[in-house]
Parts: sequence; structure tokens; C-alpha cells
Amino acid sequence: MNFYLADPNEANRNLFQELIERSFDNYVVGQSSSASQTYLDLLELRVDIMVISNDLTPYDGIELVRRLRDVNSRPRFILTGTKITPEIREAAYRENIDIVVAAPLQPIEVKHLLQLIGGYVNMTNRLAAIYELALASPASYQRPQSAQRKRIDHVNSVLMFLGIAAETGSEDIRRIVKLMVDQNVNFAAINFERDLQMNDHTKKVVFQRIRRSLKAGITNLATMCLDYPENDILLEYANNLFEYQNVHVEMQRLQGDETPAKSQISLQHFFDGLWQESFRER
Repeated sequence: MNFYLADPNEANRNLFQELIERSFDNYVVGQSSSASQTYLDLLELRVDIMVISNDLTPYDGIELVRRLRDVNSRPRFILTGTKITPEIREAAYRENIDIVVAAPLQPIEVKHLLQLIGGYVNMTNRLAAIYELALASPASYQRPQSAQRKRIDHVNSVLMFLGIAAETGSEDIRRIVKLMVDQNVNFAAINFERDLQMNDHTKKVVFQRIRRSLKAGITNLATMCLDYPENDILLEYANNLFEYQNVHVEMQRLQGDETPAKSQISLQHFFDGLWQESFRER
């Protein structure tokens, strides 16, 4: 994978470069201390992941991301900075920046962030390759339209991230979400009998399969939250898919805490969260 480092702090660039290049599959293809020079470099380079400081000049890191997107340069972004306020963090996520981390940077934290986003990029690249092969088949005219296909791609990547892409209920999840995407409706608006040929008994069986898969998913997510407690992507998934208090209960269970509370998985909350997540460009 190709990385680019944009940070006025040379020590930060050296830290990222050292950790990135420990893997023979990763390369730092460029670095700069200036936002304007970074912009010019990205017009020429193929970059998979950018590490950008919001402390850049003559304009900050978030503005640099906006300018790059305007010229269709769309790597994944890690934003750092010495003054990451809640307002800056909110603005960064509105620009679909993947990870926001405040300085000073700790080597173990940087290592985990690189592993997380690197795994995500590899996963989405593999999914894209699979779809490219599928589109070359004679039945390609049956594939969803481009925007819908990208949304389904992202749903699949979320299921893989949660570790439930191969669970028995995952096909049911994909089928329901595809209908929501195709019809642009939320979970409550689905007509299961008309559109999915599910009577009350069939729906009950399907929902049981899905709940078993989501139980595995919330356990996997809680484990990741324990390993990386400051990671914003994990907290975002915890809130949007399961409601954080349920993930917190699962974290307590994994730590051996004796608590009478049980995590309550809401199918409507999960599917509506996954549907909303499909609109994102990660």
C-alpha cells in the first residue's frame, strides 16, 4: 500500500514512516510539511492512505482534504493535530475522514491505527476486485447500478469488519439491506411478505438467524473496543449499529464483570444504522 505523510512536525513523519515501512508491502511514496506542496504531489501520485496534520499551512488538513476530493483524489485519511477540538473532529467526520487522533502520538497507538485502516483498505480492495470480475461475466446486466453497488460494497465491508460476513444469518442481512437500498426505505417500512416472501413464521426463523449472527458481531466489536478504546470508528459502529450501552455491557461481560444487565440487540436499530452507513464513502 502507498502512504503519503503531510505534517509540519518531522518527528511525527519519522514515526509514521518507521512503522509503515516495517511491512514490505507498504511504501511511503512522499511526504511534505506544506499543504500546498502536498496538494501538488497528490495530483501526480497514486496514494492509498494519507496521514494529514490539521496543523498544516497555508491551509489546514481538513481544507486540504476538501481540495483533494474536488479533484477526485480520494485516498483514505488519518487526521492528526495538536489541537483537535470537538468542533474539528465533527468537521473531519463530515468530510469522511476515516480516523482522527490528537497529538502527541504514541507509537503503540499509531501501530494499531495503521493496522486497522490498512486492513480496511485491503478488505475493500478485495471486494472491488471481486465485483470487477463479476461485472465481466455475461450476467453483468443483472448487477445493481453503480451507486447502489457501492453502497452494497460498503455494507459487505462492515459485515466483514464485524467478523460476521460468513455467519449463517449474513445472507439474510444482505438480502434485507439490499431491499432497503433498492427501495430507499428504512427497516420499519419493509413489506416482508410482499417483497421478501416471508410470512410470520418464516420471518421469525430468519430473525432468529440474524440475532445469532449479531450476537457474534457485538462480541467481536466489544473485543475490539477493549483493545482499542480510543478508536473513533469502533465507537461509531458501536453507537450506530448496536447502541453503545449494549456494547458496553458486552465489554463488561468479556472482562468477567458480574452484572445482571444483558445486551439488547435491536434489529431495527441495527438495520437502520447499516442502511445509513451504506451512504458513506469510506
